[in-house]
Amino acid sequence: MIATLAPGWLLGCVALHLLPALPGRGVLAASALAGAIALALGWRRWRKVPEALGLWGHGLVFLAAALLAFSSSGWRSAAHLADRLPEALAGHELVVEGYVRAMGRADESGRRFELAVERAPEGVPSRLWLLAPTARKGREEADFPDAFWQPGTRWRLQVKLRPPQGLADPGVFDREFFWFSRGIGATGRVSAPPHALAGTVWTPRVALERWREAARQRLERTGSRQGEWLAALAIGETRGFDEEAWQTIAATGTAHLVSISGLHVTLVAVLAGGITAALWRRDPDRLLRVPARQAGLVAGVLAALAYALLAGMEVPTQRAVVMLLAAAGALFSGRFVSGWTVLMLSLWAVLVFDPWAVGAPGFWLSFLAMGALIVYGSPAPQDAATAEAAAAQQTRPWYRSLPSFGRELVTVQWRLTLLLAPVVLGWFGSVAALGTLANLVAIPWVSWVVTPLALLVLAFPAGFLVAAFDASVALLEAVLRFCAALPGATFALPSPPWPLVLAATAAIAWMLLPRGTPARSIGLVGIASILFWQPPRPGPGEARLTVLDVGQGLAVHVQTAAHDLVFDTGPRQGGFDAGSRVLIPYLRAQGVRQLDRVILSHPDNDHVGGWPALARALPAASVRAGGLDDERLAAMHPLALPCSRDDRWEWDGVRFSVLHPDLTDPWKGRGDNDASCVLRVETASGAAIVPGDLGRRGERHLLDSLPARDVRAELVVAGHHGSKTSSAPEWIAATGARHVVYAVGYRNRFHHPDCGVASAWRRAGAQAWRSDRDGAVTAFFAAEGLSVRSHRTETRRYWYSVWQEPSCDEEELSP
Repeated sequence: MIATLAPGWLLGCVALHLLPALPGRGVLAASALAGAIALALGWRRWRKVPEALGLWGHGLVFLAAALLAFSSSGWRSAAHLADRLPEALAGHELVVEGYVRAMGRADESGRRFELAVERAPEGVPSRLWLLAPTARKGREEADFPDAFWQPGTRWRLQVKLRPPQGLADPGVFDREFFWFSRGIGATGRVSAPPHALAGTVWTPRVALERWREAARQRLERTGSRQGEWLAALAIGETRGFDEEAWQTIAATGTAHLVSISGLHVTLVAVLAGGITAALWRRDPDRLLRVPARQAGLVAGVLAALAYALLAGMEVPTQRAVVMLLAAAGALFSGRFVSGWTVLMLSLWAVLVFDPWAVGAPGFWLSFLAMGALIVYGSPAPQDAATAEAAAAQQTRPWYRSLPSFGRELVTVQWRLTLLLAPVVLGWFGSVAALGTLANLVAIPWVSWVVTPLALLVLAFPAGFLVAAFDASVALLEAVLRFCAALPGATFALPSPPWPLVLAATAAIAWMLLPRGTPARSIGLVGIASILFWQPPRPGPGEARLTVLDVGQGLAVHVQTAAHDLVFDTGPRQGGFDAGSRVLIPYLRAQGVRQLDRVILSHPDNDHVGGWPALARALPAASVRAGGLDDERLAAMHPLALPCSRDDRWEWDGVRFSVLHPDLTDPWKGRGDNDASCVLRVETASGAAIVPGDLGRRGERHLLDSLPARDVRAELVVAGHHGSKTSSAPEWIAATGARHVVYAVGYRNRFHHPDCGVASAWRRAGAQAWRSDRDGAVTAFFAAEGLSVRSHRTETRRYWYSVWQEPSCDEEELSP
């Protein structure tokens, strides 16, 4: 029955998380009641005839599981939403008391940690994710004693909080769901030195985090040259890898070896169980009391559980632990349990424990890969001749079996690569085409050499063990770099829609079934649908302009029928890089493989911070920049040229023109905002102007030196994020814009857009769009006319923060 129960539970969880708003209590209660009735009927039928539940019985169990999962997940999600910071408390100095529940990563801005609140003003959530800022010279920052970094210690803190709002862009990681799924009700920073409180809180989570923190410090003291690999394989801490290392790992399809997964947990169980059983057999008295096999099983399961806990108990490790527990229980009881039943049991257990796991890529990849191993790894029926040949092969010396073992390993690996390709594309937009080659070397090397050495270093941090570990990783990295440098190592494609991903995966899974299965060629249709799918592009004479949500910064993508332009690349600060976090995944999801032109308006970090990451990932045919002298321009890009008013071109019937600066006037080489490049995009259905950080002085210069028709536009991106230094009344009137877009960060410290500016645009009849409220804003200049839409409205989910105006209420909310 579990094989029917688990898929139904999965469907219920997925259905809930696709809703734009949570159902009311009445709907959830009705779902629970209907599910309980259906389960009772199905259980009664199963008790009568366990071996033949029948279609009706399976349908009842499936329906019951879906309804119960929908209801229980809904109640738990409602509890998370209720424990979220209200907007009325956002941005205020608050005093809270609580204990450090878990430690997060450290970066240039400070170190993050989770605080469990014990005492606070009404409305403050029970769990906070806070930044302890790094002290900077010339600035007053909180001073944090060493004791602060111990989970369980109690503190009184002065904090500034805000609701856990993330960026909202197509194809970009949903940070807001990440916070929601972990029960974080507010994020913020500590704004004053902490005050220690008496006592230490001990909970199972605190004890685990103390253990992990002690292990992390123990590994840091080893002085390993491969510290990031050591932390990843010993305690599941993968945040030490830099961007270049992650690119190599992604290009070789070996991310599952870096992040502790079911493979590592099973390896630990096998090693611990085998060693325990071997030692157990040496004592006849113990053998009489407990068989060595059972002792090995207990030791293996306990070791796997300890390793999974040390690694943070992510979804792949949860799955592996549940499967090991189920298999061990079956062996202890002497009953046969199929691998598929064990997998379905682990699927159900993971979702009961964490119904939000369906939003993690590791959930789908882990269970799909294990399911494939069970289905395709099961021995096929053999005739007498085949069975006789297999028996004869078993009597050969072990080295004679290596070729056949290698062939089987290659077959399993390429099948997994092919089956998982649609899902990997759906999440990440690229597939490691040579992943089979890299994994043939990496899987056995990491499994039997690198990981055991990492665990030995953790237990016995002797110098020779550290040296051996460093050498093993250096050899592994050399192989991975070689594979990543091969032509065609990474296959980048636009992220297909999820219905297509599911259909293609099912078709490929059917194709990989044994010979003799009818209609196996349908898998070729699934492969072709993934390879040739492309997101819709504008037609000739049309343009799509997207103002991305990059926080407090600017990044704009303009797309025509066959060309792509990026205007500014957003900020890079405090561990956040808009280039790698937003632009690259967004552009890959849109099917963009190269850029025809990049315009960097001026050298402020919030406009060009993401450029280095973007330049490494996507080639640019041409680059234009403003506010830079010749030396800094050459450093930006070898082929970069300054923006010039004489720069005009046409792509696919869409006219582009740079309105500012004019190289004959004093704007050249000036780094201030008024030296910003200003871009105008014109189609038959209207025009758009993107002015960078142009201020009122620059606006007056444009009005005085350009014909009135050249500054007319249906849509304008507000200059300098809508600050009071831009958007003069004369400029607003001259543009005649019907839409204005403010590229601003949520609750930014500059209070952009300025209330007066927002009011002036509203009085002029322009509809306001804000990236902090609306997410990415897309304007489509189609043949039928201009349409504007926002990402948050189109992809509304129930966990999205309810946005409220943080500074003033003078502008109208967009629909």
